[in-house]
Amino acid sequence: MKNILVLTSIFFGISSYAQEVQIVEKNDQFVQKEKVEDFEFIDKNLNLTNHEKVAVLKGYSVNLGKSTLIGLFNTFWETSNKLGANSYFIDKVERISDTISVQISAYYLDSMSFEDNFKLYPKNMVYVFGDLDIKKGSTKKIKLKGQSIELKPLEYVASQNEVGKYVTVSIGGFIGAKVDIFGREERLPECLSLAGFGIGPGNFNQVSVSFNTGRIYPVKMNFGQFLINILTKKE
Repeated sequence: MKNILVLTSIFFGISSYAQEVQIVEKNDQFVQKEKVEDFEFIDKNLNLTNHEKVAVLKGYSVNLGKSTLIGLFNTFWETSNKLGANSYFIDKVERISDTISVQISAYYLDSMSFEDNFKLYPKNMVYVFGDLDIKKGSTKKIKLKGQSIELKPLEYVASQNEVGKYVTVSIGGFIGAKVDIFGREERLPECLSLAGFGIGPGNFNQVSVSFNTGRIYPVKMNFGQFLINILTKKE
């Protein structure tokens, strides 16, 4: 059984993100095999028995201004890569007032394990996320498969597509934006946002707020899965 070193006071403060991430546990037996840049979400059904846990990380977001879930995710990503991890499992999410606390376990997975992991993702799902900044964000009105939906900040809506059919997402009417997503066999989830942002190491925690008709932005699947497990689902 691998030894786990418990750390209580080590923080990685990334000034550009205005976030702090605490290393709760670190596997002192883990030897980094290569430089890693990926940071993929681990499905809850993947068997992790024979996979190396690198560390347990904990951080928080107050979802106002520069301190948002974007910055938290970017800090998790950068810290995990520095420790040699290329994937993450969400252990726990807690909400206290406007603050969201998230704990993850960071792992190193090989390419075959990544393939097994992606096979477990739900197929032909479409997710649309509202604003991630409570202070600057607003309720957005969209149409999903012809149905009008209002998304408040920190809400998302999900739609199951069918093979051979389209899911249409639109915002802003005739001069707004529209995305058509075609369902096909084994298609991985498609994630969309009503605000633009950059994710990954080196990206500043900046949310682009859309005015007038609005826009629709693609979201990388690793961050999309992170948000699905944290935001409130619109029923």
